[in-house]
Amino acid sequence: MEIQVLTPSQLNRLKPMLLRFAKTYGDKRITHQALRWLRDLSADEFPEGTLISVAIIQKRLAGIIAFGRYGLDEALIVVHPSHRKSNVGETLLYHALEELDKVYTRVACDNIPSLRLCFSTGLVAFRMFTGPTGKPTLWLGGGNWNRHDVTEDPARGSRR
Repeated sequence: MEIQVLTPSQLNRLKPMLLRFAKTYGDKRITHQALRWLRDLSADEFPEGTLISVAIIQKRLAGIIAFGRYGLDEALIVVHPSHRKSNVGETLLYHALEELDKVYTRVACDNIPSLRLCFSTGLVAFRMFTGPTGKPTLWLGGGNWNRHDVTEDPARGSRR
């Protein structure tokens, strides 16, 4: 497995394929907001804490992980179904932690595979709120995270 960090120009070139991959294999758990964020991400320069990485196996896309502002703006991971038992998600998340030093994500409580991935890589749940789909959702942090970085009012959905 090869992990590649995408530059803004690479992302701009690959964006249609990555969005199609996320829509097709995200099991309808990737929010429209997250897909819009990825679609609209600048081709000039990424903001601090933004990382887009892909996992390639035998010259084929096996997974994608993306963080905007360490995950405070957006975070998503999608792994092709044929690679979900092959530690692709874990490898991508460990890679992101190494590259960014800290990450945050929000996961609906009924998304057991994503929660299992987060907990298996050492992320810690520190706040519960009602997510954009009306489901109980957890804020999780990993690496050198600090709960005070999250200033979102979950009820209103406002961000700093």
